[in-house]
Amino acid sequence: MTNPSDITPVDTVTVDARTVNDVKVSDDGRTCIIGREGASDRKNGMVILDCSDPTDVSIVTEYTNRLTGGVHNLFIYEDHVYALSNGRRYEIINIENRANPTRVTDFELETPGHSIHDVWVDDGIAYSSNWDDGIVMVDVGNGVKGGSPSNPVEIGRYAYPSGWNHAAFPYDDAETGKDWVVAGDEAFPNGLNTENEPTIPAGWLHFVDVTDPETPSEEARYRVPEAGSHNFWVDGDTLYVAYYNAGLRVVDLSGDLKGNLYEQGREIAHFKSHDPEGRIPNAAMAWGPQPHEGHVFFSDWNSGLWAVELTNGE
Repeated sequence: MTNPSDITPVDTVTVDARTVNDVKVSDDGRTCIIGREGASDRKNGMVILDCSDPTDVSIVTEYTNRLTGGVHNLFIYEDHVYALSNGRRYEIINIENRANPTRVTDFELETPGHSIHDVWVDDGIAYSSNWDDGIVMVDVGNGVKGGSPSNPVEIGRYAYPSGWNHAAFPYDDAETGKDWVVAGDEAFPNGLNTENEPTIPAGWLHFVDVTDPETPSEEARYRVPEAGSHNFWVDGDTLYVAYYNAGLRVVDLSGDLKGNLYEQGREIAHFKSHDPEGRIPNAAMAWGPQPHEGHVFFSDWNSGLWAVELTNGE
């Protein structure tokens, strides 16, 4: 991989002094929403931006109703926002009128000690990552259970013994006709160091067949030894993983998926985000990737934003 041309900002927006934790952009590119967490006055919630013109971005409104405990993650889908609240549930908010968002309902588990970290919506199904409770699939408009944004109905769950379910990415495999969810672990069995020495996380990616979402089954796994995953992205039959201390990993998902994908040699490329001037020098801690127009952009909590290009190795 090689570094492409310099990244130049086209506009900036200052969002008070709140803590920005998540940012999502709508499919049409008109709306950007910032999730806040850790504000000193607890008015976390979210900030809705008009980004129709990326050179002239402006704040439309702020929304905090029932979100004051912090929005760690959110997702925009068909004029609705699915926003985590206080790590317990997700609120469903209608943003057809962006200047006046309205709460529709929420979805929360009833299991003892339940919590939630992430939510992703695809084809009318919300896939949430609920740690010990695993992946929870909810009909919010797909129709398989008669659900809608105002009437979310659970379809099924998939949990695994470690209870480390931190992120989920659903995707359809056009080649095999199967529907998958990649479920990612996050764990720090060796401690979390943020100041003076590298961290060695742990965790797998679990490939769960959800072609029948009522009977999900895990068919394959991927793990870089002595490293741990954070966030990831699937584009076509290629997986891009921010694998914390192992940097950015690129994995071939073509064909059927069975067994240990790392041991099968499916890794196409990797890039270690080492920076001698990083917060912890030369310690990769890749956080989240996204491919776009031939480049892969990913963040690293020790060294900032990176942009790389997948090459043929010549």
